[in-house]
Parts: sequence; structure tokens; C-alpha cells
Amino acid sequence: MGVFKTYDIRGVYGQGVDTALAYKLGRAFVRFLGGTGVMAGYDARSYSEELYQALVNGVVDEGAAVRGIGMATTPQLHFYQMREGFDAGVMVTASHNPPEYHGFKLFDGQGGSISYDKGLAEIEKIVAAMGEEPARPGGSFEEADRLEEYVDFVLEPAAGARIDSRVVIDVGSGSAGRVFRRVSERLGLRALILNEQPDGAFLNRDPNPLKPESRVHAAARVLDTKARLAALLDGDGDRVVFLDEHGVAIDNYFVCALIAEELLQRNPGAPIVYDLISSRALPERISELGGRPVVSRVGYTFVYDAMVESGALFGGETSGHVYFKVTDRYYTESAAYALVMLLVLLEKRKRPLSELVAPLRERYHQSPEINIEISDKERVLREMERHFAEKGAAIDKLDGVGVAFEDYWFNVRPSNTEPLIRLRLEAVDGETAQRKSAEVRRLIEELGGGAE
Repeated sequence: MGVFKTYDIRGVYGQGVDTALAYKLGRAFVRFLGGTGVMAGYDARSYSEELYQALVNGVVDEGAAVRGIGMATTPQLHFYQMREGFDAGVMVTASHNPPEYHGFKLFDGQGGSISYDKGLAEIEKIVAAMGEEPARPGGSFEEADRLEEYVDFVLEPAAGARIDSRVVIDVGSGSAGRVFRRVSERLGLRALILNEQPDGAFLNRDPNPLKPESRVHAAARVLDTKARLAALLDGDGDRVVFLDEHGVAIDNYFVCALIAEELLQRNPGAPIVYDLISSRALPERISELGGRPVVSRVGYTFVYDAMVESGALFGGETSGHVYFKVTDRYYTESAAYALVMLLVLLEKRKRPLSELVAPLRERYHQSPEINIEISDKERVLREMERHFAEKGAAIDKLDGVGVAFEDYWFNVRPSNTEPLIRLRLEAVDGETAQRKSAEVRRLIEELGGGAE
């Protein structure tokens, strides 16, 4: 696979990802889709603008029109691509990866990401076979600012209201500062925006807000300022982690349950998509609210496709991604929209965020994800399925192997890029979760050791 991964293209700059690849990718992408219009943007990483320019040159030389939106967030790029009807979108980004990584996210005309199984493998072949080729006629490039219409969309849940709340927003020196500054201004927030200026070296914190060390500063400022909540973004502004008024991180499936409560009041019975490693509390809460929970495999491609297929109102991933229905024609991801929805909910409920989340947190106990190095992943998964089926467990094969007993349930999935098996387990209480996590881990290690 190299730098062509399961869901996108990503690698260390100068080690497979460079301007030569970007140029060929631009040409190959147009050739693969057979389209004539591409929208492109880039994040704040040190070499992203150079890669963006090279990719644009490739698209133009392949005879297609490019609408550039410059430095932006991935949700901005996706929103405008779909809104303006472009055949394809390319975001130059390595998302939440460390600073030395750079890459590309590709979107088709329906808004879905182009994963390895849905076209990246073919694009990789086109790139590999490409030599020196003359430019084709008809290509063009224009760049225009794209912000206000996106902010209009983000503010829809507030319906023109001004929310006088104190919040902390840590954009992590990525590309989201401008979006959240404008949202805060128009909403009337008393916002403390941390790491607002783009910095491709990410000197102030890691671009991944899921890492506990990335949250320390924002958590302290929540307490200092007595803020209602904090929102922490990743490098390209799509992944978000929320902290409550105590500076404590809230798992995204609980955030999604709160958003579902607000959305289902306006749209009774609507489908809502969640990934299969979410807490069982989320689908239960969706059902209690009169919605229809729709389970998806883990990953943007699968969540987005499940939303399109079911006509869902909303979708969320455990990893901090949230997706909203914009029109009957398309969906888009938006951390900023989720922030506005939470603030609207807090205004209505007149209760602290921690209190709203507490009943969800108390239902079950989920152990942190465990990653176990295994060489023969498929054999171990087969053995896991056989072992627990013999014990009378309910088995699910949507993504890896899901196992459910009355007092605990778990999923084991193979990593798409590393020799790892990922274990996620939830139970009715903390003692059961701790004990069963240890037992399942030992079994995986024993089965894996037997393959060596």
C-alpha cells in the first residue's frame, strides 16, 4: 500500500509524499473520475500549500477546472464541494497525524470519501504508471474565499439567536481558527480561542485532541474562566473532543446522544447512524427518543454511506467525527455545527454539561481500546469467533468479530495498516469490564502466540 492507505493518502513528507506525487495525483484523480471540476483546499501543515499547488497543476494539466479555497478545514472543503456541485474534492491534509505527516483526502461527486476499496487502489495504479505526459487543453484554476456561507450553515441550530456563553475553543494551531473565530463573533460567544494562529510544526500541542496530553491546557483554562465547555479540534478541523465545565473529556458517543435528543425533537422517528464501537448507551438512547439507530462499520466511508443509504439525520463516530444532513441531496461533517448544537441545548436545559452526560455515563462501563500486536490477524479472529460461539455468545460479523453476553460485550477488529488487533469492551459495571478485558486480551495473545 505504501502511502496509499485504507481511507486516504498519508505519509511522512519526503518519504513517499512530495510535490511529484501531488502533481501525478491531480492528473490521476481526474482521469479516474472522468470529471471536469475539482474543488481543493489545504490545511496548516508546513508543506501542505506546496502540495496543494502541485496537485492543482496536475488537475489543470489533465484538462479540468479547479476551484481552490486555500487554507481551510476539511468540513469547509466538503461543504462547498457539495454545495457548488463539483465532481470531486481534494483536501491536502494529514488530519490528526504528527507534524511530519502530510497527505490527501479525496471525495467523489456524492460526497463520499474515496477509500482504497472504492478507488484509491486504481488511482495508485494510474500514478505508478504515469510518465512524462503533455498537458491537455481546457484546464483552469481560480481561487476564492469560502467562509460566510459555511458559517451560515453552522449557525442554523441557533436560528439567529445570540448565545452569551463563555467557552474555550482550542484549534490546536491547525486550519480551523478562522472558522471558529467567525462562528464565535456571529453567535456572540465569549470565546477564548487557544492556538488560533496556524503553525505547521504544532509546537503548542499534538494535533490529535484524543490524546490526553493535548487537553491539559484547555482543561485548565475551562476552570480558570468558568467556561461552560471546551471544544478541541484536530489539524484539519474535523475531529472534535468536548470537555465539560470541569475540564473532563466527554466520549463522543455521549455527545452524539445529546445531539440526537435535540435533533429528534424536531424530526421524530429519524434514523441516526453510529459506529459499532460506540457505547450501547447511544443506540439505546436513540430508541428511547423515538429515533431509529443504524449501526455502521468504523470509518468515515462506512458511516457516510450508511447515512446516505438510510436517509439519516445525523451520524457520529467514536473517534470524534460528527456528520449532519444538509439537504436531501447531501451530508457534511462539521465539528463547528456540533458545538453550536451543544450550546443551544445548554441554553434550553439550563443545566451544566456534566449533569446532562451523567445518566449516560452511568449506564455501562467501557474499557479503553486495547491494541495487541498480532501477525496472523485473520486466523486469530476466526479462532475468537469459534471460541465464543461455543460458549453461547451472540456473534456479529459487521466489522471484525462482535461478541455479546448478558453482562459484557466486545468487538475485535484488525487494523487496516498495522499488524494489530483492536479490542473494545463494555460491561454492566467497572469490575466486570476490567476482568473481562484482561481475559479477552490474554486469549488474543495466546491465539496470536500460537501462530508464531
